[in-house]
Amino acid sequence: MLIFDTSIVLQILKNRDFYRDMREIVDEDVKITSITAYELLRGAIFVRLTRHSDREMNVIMSLLSEISVLPFGSEESRIASYIWAMLKEKGVSINDADIMISSICIGAKEKLITLDRDFEKIKGVYEGFEVEILEMS
Repeated sequence: MLIFDTSIVLQILKNRDFYRDMREIVDEDVKITSITAYELLRGAIFVRLTRHSDREMNVIMSLLSEISVLPFGSEESRIASYIWAMLKEKGVSINDADIMISSICIGAKEKLITLDRDFEKIKGVYEGFEVEILEMS
């Protein structure tokens, strides 16, 4: 199983070539985290409110009905707190959503696929975190 970060999902939704490339290289079950679901939904709701368009909401709701979403629970909150403290001790800060996404991946013992280099910082403080950062061509 692989877990797609928000950056990957957004790129898939925006770019048909990227989607095609991902389908060719990924032959495993793909999931997202509840944090990614939140980030996608908040954007779609904002577009609905500001542009009076349901298009984005319909796309996101369709995606969420077809993909498994991994939750953020008590074990993940413990892992996230540890990661946050280790980063803070090193004087490094990244957004909480990335820390929470990482903790879900660690708890599930699954690899995260992302475009976001901030996840390298988490790998530097949590040995069991497996992440693959893709390059956009």
